[in-house]
Amino acid sequence: MKQLSLTTALFLGLVGSIFAQPLTFEQQSIGISIGIPSMYDHAYTSQSPAVTARYEYGLSDKIGIGYIGLGGLLSIAGGEFNTVNIDNVEFSQTLIGPRAAYHFDMVDLTGNKDWNKIDVYGGAFLGLKFERSKYTLLGSNERHKDSNTKLATDLFAGIRYAFTPNIGAFGEMGFGVSYLSIGVSFRF
Repeated sequence: MKQLSLTTALFLGLVGSIFAQPLTFEQQSIGISIGIPSMYDHAYTSQSPAVTARYEYGLSDKIGIGYIGLGGLLSIAGGEFNTVNIDNVEFSQTLIGPRAAYHFDMVDLTGNKDWNKIDVYGGAFLGLKFERSKYTLLGSNERHKDSNTKLATDLFAGIRYAFTPNIGAFGEMGFGVSYLSIGVSFRF
């Protein structure tokens, strides 16, 4: 009985210690979030939230005080606005590209095991932004379409809280994809 209790205690201690450590070498993570899109070109009369899907792979063993992750991002957002000469502009943007993040080992940094469910990270995104718009010129019934492709960048900081070893919730702040987003993530 003592051996079973000791084995159980060791197992629970091990699970607790790896519960939500930062994304480490060869771990993978996917996430989906909604957020406030960073479409700041116009005064929008309505805006849909940015819906973003992310993938990340733990690229390295520990370097310094954390781990490097590399992955990709796909984000979609839209909105409507009016201007002096144009009526009812429907606008959408799609961002796609790679992103890299550095995940801090907060347990090691603080020496406090209370951080074992929290992953603190920051990083950068560099990709493409595909913009599309449909609009009608005032005094005309003819519908026009435009599209444009731009370079997109983002610096972001985030925090993830793990409910289980594989499922967590996260929040991110940035300026290129979303100002603020919240979502769920899955590790495998």
